[in-house]
Amino acid sequence: MTGPTAIPWVDLHLHTRFSDGSWSPTNLLAEAARLKLAAIAVTDHDTMDGIPETIAARERLLANGQFAPDVIAGVELTCRLDQHEIHILGYFNHNTWQSPLLQQVMAHARHIRRQRGEQIVAKLAQLGFHLPFDAVLDCAGNGTVGRPHVAMAMVKHGLVRNLDEAFTRFLRRGRPAFIDRYRMSSPEAIGHIKRAGGVAVLAHPGIAQIDDRLADLAAQGLTGLEAWHSRHSHSQTRRYRDIAQRLGLIATGGSDCHGTVRGAPLLGTVRVPVECLRSLQQALTTSVQLTPNP
Repeated sequence: MTGPTAIPWVDLHLHTRFSDGSWSPTNLLAEAARLKLAAIAVTDHDTMDGIPETIAARERLLANGQFAPDVIAGVELTCRLDQHEIHILGYFNHNTWQSPLLQQVMAHARHIRRQRGEQIVAKLAQLGFHLPFDAVLDCAGNGTVGRPHVAMAMVKHGLVRNLDEAFTRFLRRGRPAFIDRYRMSSPEAIGHIKRAGGVAVLAHPGIAQIDDRLADLAAQGLTGLEAWHSRHSHSQTRRYRDIAQRLGLIATGGSDCHGTVRGAPLLGTVRVPVECLRSLQQALTTSVQLTPNP
């Protein structure tokens, strides 16, 4: 349970080294504890492998009599609504995140990401920029392979000066080394999450720019909208809170922290009220009752 010294803020969208974040789950939890956040959710891309370490780090802090935020198990799934790429956050209660079917879905998604990484490296070689794929894997560590890891490896091998150059010249959509990949549909992503007893929340709708389709997503079984986000303006936050209320969805939020930006961490910079956590936990209780984990 959250201790009396917690501040009334939570951060429900965070990444670690298990996907494209720069912090370990232990370091992430330690920083959240230092900030006295009431709760955090680890939502790595297509993997939940960082959850056990996060929970263990919390238990160590509590065992030493120190403050520790509550931990919500989560994941961020990349999918598509028609031809629009969107990201769906899945949140889970108790041990429902260990659902074997959900783990199979994420394993398949990670396999596709790795294949895409190999194809990007092959494309770079055709362009005269030779990069060992093992270098990409080294940058990914134990995490899900993504374009940021290709960019990091390119910097380390002196092919580009920095990450921005890697994306601007080669890796962004429309650039010579860009490779598209398969994405599950939004009903599939929402269904996978709900069958595991979780709730599905649309990540950063202000970035997705599909406001005219939010009612469609709600009809597909979406549970919530991420109203608070580091790239949302105050007016956007108000707008998505209003839309969530109108559509009968919960409003959540998070910084989408991947580590530090220009030397400063995003963690704790987005003030998501603790009431969002309570709404999420209530939705999780209902979801688990409707779809118990086998």
